[in-house]
Amino acid sequence: HTHTHTLPTQHPHPHHTHPHLHTLAMFAHEHESVRAAFGSKTIGTFASIALLVNNITGPGIPSLPNMFAEAGWLVPVLVLLAVWSMTSLSTSMFCEAMRKIPGNEHFRGRLEYTTIVKHYFGRKGFFAAQLGLNGALLALNVISIVQSAQVIDNALSIMAGHSCGLNITPFSLSGADGSKLAASTHVWSCVDTNNLDNGNPWGCHVILSAGFLAALLITIPMGYYNLDDNMVVQEVAFIITLLCWLVWLVAYFLAEPFRDGSWTLPAVNHGKPWSSQAGVLGVILFNYGYVTTIASWVNEKRPDVSINHTVWASTLICCLIYLVIGIPGAMAFQSYLAGPATNMCAQADQDDCRSNVMEVLTSQFAPELIRNNRGAHIILQVSVYLFPIVAVLSSIPVFSIVVKYNLMENGTSPRVAFFWGVIFPWLLALPLVYQPGALNQFITFSSLIFVSFTDFVVPWCLYIAMQNRDKDRNVDEDDEMLRSLLRSAMNDTSDIAYSAGHGAASADSDLRILAHYALPQSWGMSYLTKIRLSAALVLLLIAAAITGIVLQIQTTASTKWQCAVE
Repeated sequence: HTHTHTLPTQHPHPHHTHPHLHTLAMFAHEHESVRAAFGSKTIGTFASIALLVNNITGPGIPSLPNMFAEAGWLVPVLVLLAVWSMTSLSTSMFCEAMRKIPGNEHFRGRLEYTTIVKHYFGRKGFFAAQLGLNGALLALNVISIVQSAQVIDNALSIMAGHSCGLNITPFSLSGADGSKLAASTHVWSCVDTNNLDNGNPWGCHVILSAGFLAALLITIPMGYYNLDDNMVVQEVAFIITLLCWLVWLVAYFLAEPFRDGSWTLPAVNHGKPWSSQAGVLGVILFNYGYVTTIASWVNEKRPDVSINHTVWASTLICCLIYLVIGIPGAMAFQSYLAGPATNMCAQADQDDCRSNVMEVLTSQFAPELIRNNRGAHIILQVSVYLFPIVAVLSSIPVFSIVVKYNLMENGTSPRVAFFWGVIFPWLLALPLVYQPGALNQFITFSSLIFVSFTDFVVPWCLYIAMQNRDKDRNVDEDDEMLRSLLRSAMNDTSDIAYSAGHGAASADSDLRILAHYALPQSWGMSYLTKIRLSAALVLLLIAAAITGIVLQIQTTASTKWQCAVE
């Protein structure tokens, strides 16, 4: 809920003082250096929605059909709707807690995720938040890197007949027919990653492949810049990604199950070796693990961009996308989709299982109508190979920049922050690129451990702490005083506010301030009711996450892994 205050122009009394004047004055002196090290408040509404949708729907979306195929449609839909509403509310609560920090009224200052936690919970909370934030964003980046490297290797195999790579850990592997896979022992080898009928010689090896290097060279330079510098990339990626999904959707409905009327998806899939509900919560949490990036966006959005409108619109778009991509994809290709928990599919020959829908669409299991039409087949291939570049790769710099911002704001040098935020995820991802089943397992466990903590539990706890601090005082800002203080502290009026629909306000025009509240004030909820609501959400998610971890461990313990099989 957003309240709009239009403030008349006044000149503050020169001798007037205020508790926050010192903070604002310090911010004014440091404003130019902050703008150089970070970004400025220039991100508009469309760019904001594009950024959030790209972050939310990045690396996890190709695995959604796998989840529906393994679990059925009922439990995933219920969990998806619950997580959608919970994550949108947690984001809004996080932003209100961020707004209430002294010196940051109406987001005037610049505060990153870990600094906000430090303000409310002290140094111990800061270290826990730093660990959780880096764990969550590292997991998101690692998964994005693995997906991108694999798909680019597949694209190179189509164009050149193979992709080559440096085998850092050469050892012998046997194929499906029992013969030795020669490339598994070579330090330098070239493999057609689209033709692995006899097994993958790179399986379980640490491979520095051409696809990995290409993805690295594309994204590392973008991590050097600020968040607002990447907005053109985000907007273009958003539009192209929508077109890619549209092509996938057409391919779904041209698959055999839809053509012959045999498409079906049980409400609850159970009683089969490949059926499980264990992976549902982890996969969906991962696909809504974006709250950690919100502070960086709020710091660089334009003052006239409503947080609630942008967040709820973006998450609703993503929820619809998940349903449209996930359920028809499972109906069309459920026989070939390996579940995130069991790593098995309905096919008798498990070598035919695929870890995500992109692998299905680029294999012999793609719709026959499309494979037999050269033009349609090229369009489908391009959409699949373009997706990790425009959607997944576009999210890697964002997550890297958020880590870099948090480290820099807390005293880390830009070079060290660049290494940990931008370079380190690639070092961590390298051993996982060709580990069988690693991607789905990594998604599930990282989501249950890190994303549930940093994106849900922490924002709700911050909201509880804020309510406890506000209960004994009047928390409504004196907007007239705030306007005067801001004008005293800073001369850059374009950063202060925007006139209604007319760009930057002039020195003599009215100032427009958007006061952010997570829950509408018109609801009349007491602070105690808000605290109880947040506490109930914390307990609910912790219980669900623990249950999900136990189920996932039980399922993983009974899973057999084969190195030469993807």
